[in-house]
Amino acid sequence: MNLLDKKKAGWLLWLTPLIFACESEEILSLPQEPGDQTLNLYFKEIPLPFSLVQVDSVNTRRSEQTGYHMLTGSYQDNAFGEVQAQSFTELALGTKAEATAEDNYDSLVLVMVNDYFYGDAALVGSQTVGIYPLADTLERKNYYSTDQANYLPTPLAEFTFTPDPEVASSADTFRIALDDTFGQDLLALVKSGSSSLSTDSAFREYFPGIALRSISGNNFITGFDPNRMSMILYFSTSDETTSTSYSFGTNSSQLMTFNNISVDRSGTPLANITAPNQEMMAADGKFYLQSGTGLNPTLSLQPILDFVETVEDSSSDSSAHLRINRVDLYIGTTPAAEGETLPQTIYAYGFEDDFKIKRDTVQTSFNTFQLMPVGLITDNAQTTNTASPIPSSESIYQVRITNHLLSLLAGVSSLETNFILGPASAGNTINQIVAEPDSIFAKVYYTILE
Repeated sequence: MNLLDKKKAGWLLWLTPLIFACESEEILSLPQEPGDQTLNLYFKEIPLPFSLVQVDSVNTRRSEQTGYHMLTGSYQDNAFGEVQAQSFTELALGTKAEATAEDNYDSLVLVMVNDYFYGDAALVGSQTVGIYPLADTLERKNYYSTDQANYLPTPLAEFTFTPDPEVASSADTFRIALDDTFGQDLLALVKSGSSSLSTDSAFREYFPGIALRSISGNNFITGFDPNRMSMILYFSTSDETTSTSYSFGTNSSQLMTFNNISVDRSGTPLANITAPNQEMMAADGKFYLQSGTGLNPTLSLQPILDFVETVEDSSSDSSAHLRINRVDLYIGTTPAAEGETLPQTIYAYGFEDDFKIKRDTVQTSFNTFQLMPVGLITDNAQTTNTASPIPSSESIYQVRITNHLLSLLAGVSSLETNFILGPASAGNTINQIVAEPDSIFAKVYYTILE
C-alpha cells in the first residue's frame, strides 16, 4: 500500500511558529511533558526535474489586459538567439470636429508613448522606427506571434530616438509628423462629411491601420502603449491663431492590435529546441524561459511526494507520524545585464498531453500557483498586485505550495503534479530567465511525532 492510500485522511496542516535557521536536515527535537511525544523538526531541499517545450505559437492579440506593449526591434542574445518584433494596430474614430471650406491643413501627428525596453543597457543606441499604412483590414480573430499583416512599402513617417532603459518608470512621449498628402486627404473627408468617418468600421475600410517596424537599431526591443497612442489632424482658417483637432485613437481593446515575434536560435544551447509541443532539454542542461517566443519550461512536483513516502515508509516506529509544516518552491536565476528585466510574475498551469493549458481549471485554487519575487510569498494562486519589480541581477522566485502538496497527499485526484510555467504577459514582452539546474528545488519543512 502506498503513502497516498495510507494517509488520505491523515494529512493535517501542522504549522509551527519556530524560525528554521539551521542548515542540517534535522533541526531540533523538543521533549514534551513526561509521557508526551517528542517533536523532531526537519527540513529537506529536493531538486525538481524540468524540461523545455517550444509551444507552436503565442497569442499576441491585445485583450482587456492593461500594460500591453506594441513591440518593435531586434535583440541578440548568446543563450536565446536573435528575437525580432514588429507590431500592427487599427485606429478608431476619436474626437470629431467640423471643418469648413475655409479651413486649411496644418499637420497630421502620431502621438506615441515608449513604455518598454528590453536589451543590454550598455549597448543602447538610437533606433529608427518606420510607420507604415496597412494594406488590408485586419480580421476579427486571435492573432499569434507567427502572424503578420501586409503593409504598404512607403512609410507615413520614420522617426529616430534613443530609448531609455528605465522607460518603464518614466515613459517618453513622441509626436511624429505623418505624411502631409495623407493628412490633406483626411481633411478633405472631414470637410465633405464623408461616410468613411461615420463609424469605426467604415474608417477601417478607408484606412486599415498602421504597422510599426524597426528600420535600424538591432540591440534591443522597444514597446509602445496603444492606450496612449493617437493620430491627430490639425487644421485652421487663415485668420485663426490656434488649430482645430480631429483625432483617431487606439485606446480600445476591441481594436485588433498584435505583435509578430520571431526567433532564430542557431548557434545557441537552444538550437535543438525546434519541434513544437515536445519535451526537450537545452544542450547545456539549464532551465530557460522566454516570453513572446513560446519557450516554456515544465516542472514536476513528484520528487516531493516520493520523498514524503520514503520518509514515512522508512520509519522504524510504526507509531511515528509525519506532518508537513511548509513547502516552498524556488527558482534562482542567473545574473542578467541591466535592461534585461526579469518577468515580474510567473504562473504555473496544469496542461494537457499536447502541452495546451487547461483553461477550464487554471483559475481554481490548486491548479495554478504564482511564483513571486523572494519575500512576497503566496499560497496556491492567491494573486497580488503589490509585487515590486525584480532587480536585473540574480533573483529568486518563490512560492509557498503547502496546501497544494497536502491536498495531493490526501488523494485529491483532480490536482496537478506537473506544470508548465509562463510569464503573465507572454504576448507583449521579451523577458527571459536562465537558471542553473540545481537552483530549481523545493524546501520541505516537516515534523516527526514519535
